[in-house]
Amino acid sequence: MRTINAICLIDDDPITIFSVKKLIEITQISETVHCFHNGHEALEFFKSLENESEPELILLDLNMPIVDGWEFMDAYSKLNLNTNIVIYVMTSSINPSDARKVEQYNQKFPFQVKHLIKPINKDKLLALAKESTTT
Repeated sequence: MRTINAICLIDDDPITIFSVKKLIEITQISETVHCFHNGHEALEFFKSLENESEPELILLDLNMPIVDGWEFMDAYSKLNLNTNIVIYVMTSSINPSDARKVEQYNQKFPFQVKHLIKPINKDKLLALAKESTTT
């Protein structure tokens, strides 16, 4: 399996950041992980990208302070960046309306938006990495 060039992890929970980053290291699906505590920090990172390669994958929490996951995707879409990116919306919600909204966002933007239920484990990471590197 080809590794992902870089992953962007956006979540306000330090435990989630620590555990997902550790799982990425263990699975070796990527050598580079950019971590942010809210959507604003991540947007600033994407705005400042010059000749650096953009991450191929974003793991995005929905409920965050300052800029939440929905607001992040709306703002990201206006940056005219990589449309080959896949955004996995990480949520602990099993509410069907969240899954429907993720599908609406997937139809709304040129990049892919997919739903990923927390907690994130090794098998889920390996599956999304395999899917991301085969598309």
